[in-house]
Amino acid sequence: MNLKQELEARSLFYQCTDEKLFEIYERGGEKFYCGYDPTADSLHLGHFLTLMTAVNFMKRGNTFVLLVGGATGFIGDPSGKDSSRSFLDEHQLRHNQEGITKQVKQLLENLKKITGQDFQFEVVNNYDFYAQMNVFDFFAHVGKYITVNTMLSKDSIKKRITDPNLSITYTEFSYMLLQGYDFLHLFEDERVKLQIGGSDQWGNIVTGTEMIRKKLGNETEVYAMTIPLMMDSTGKKFGKSEGNSVRLDPNKNSPYFVYQFLMNTHDSDVEKYLKAFTLLSIEKVDAIVAQHQQQPELRYGQQQLANYLIEIIFGEVAVQQAQNITEILFGSEDKMQIIAQMSKGDLEALAKETGSVKFEGEERRILELLVESGLAPSNGEAKKLIQSGSIVLNEIKVGNVTQVLKKSDLINGVALLRKGKKSYKLILS
Repeated sequence: MNLKQELEARSLFYQCTDEKLFEIYERGGEKFYCGYDPTADSLHLGHFLTLMTAVNFMKRGNTFVLLVGGATGFIGDPSGKDSSRSFLDEHQLRHNQEGITKQVKQLLENLKKITGQDFQFEVVNNYDFYAQMNVFDFFAHVGKYITVNTMLSKDSIKKRITDPNLSITYTEFSYMLLQGYDFLHLFEDERVKLQIGGSDQWGNIVTGTEMIRKKLGNETEVYAMTIPLMMDSTGKKFGKSEGNSVRLDPNKNSPYFVYQFLMNTHDSDVEKYLKAFTLLSIEKVDAIVAQHQQQPELRYGQQQLANYLIEIIFGEVAVQQAQNITEILFGSEDKMQIIAQMSKGDLEALAKETGSVKFEGEERRILELLVESGLAPSNGEAKKLIQSGSIVLNEIKVGNVTQVLKKSDLINGVALLRKGKKSYKLILS
């Protein structure tokens, strides 16, 4: 498939200013960009739409210019917002910029390992475009190219000024001028001809193409392309979990957490997610979906989706870690055999998911560990749980209220304490 066909097959194309862009970028050797405001220090799963769209351009030999919005991040994009964003100070913005840049580099490095392709990309910070520009320069070199009439016609602005319960500050109103000038600057300095972004960014993106043509002439070849927003079967944006974005920072959302989020994908969403968020061929995706549909209860499609995305986001080692923790908490295989082979890092990751208790001395009463771990509120309740057969240590039922855990009982330096079928705590040496 050519570029346009592939983007359409993967549901990564919504609209563009001119389909000629596909011929140009099919040949390779061009630059394109997408911007991310550093409103947080981590990307989330929703960013995968633009990132994987960028990868489909890069695998044809084009260079991805990742624009980190050090300047636009000060203001906050009003698109899709009913109220102003909180202002971030320079220190926080710089921290966020570093986090986002590091994550994208890691994602592309992981994809390079998976595919064997050397994806070309550059990182720029739009703060550098404005650091030496005063307000008079801004009006002279930016503001004069876009009319207020044009700005008022954009959906992101129109909603905020027509609803009597909403309002917009001049600062936010100026956001599209900054994004427009980003494109102008990158075109003049780097010959970047294309900006991509989510469909909600259309107004901001075409402000850039308009600014370029007003300054440099209507025949100037620059392009805009947007990607449809990805919704799940319930109408919620992809990458949302209980109202929150699923972050790609392992310190915020562990590989296991993200793995479980993907494993919980609805059957009807598996095919479109595999096409949009992986580089698996369309034929391979069709084969996975066909196998999945034979026995949906085995969740084969979800497993393939989770394995692939975790490898892209966190690396190959994280896939095995997430699989091991999943098997220990939900599977039927020998849990202690899995634990015996886990690395120190994997055990620490398991402890974060289950909660843990420190093992000290040569032996500890199971009764005490139950209370200390929070599996039982009191010694009395702990005794009842043991007597009812609800407590399991290292997958062996605890049959005596006086039973102890000895240091020699630890396996790979840990013990696994379970209440009922699903409540686990890890005992760490």
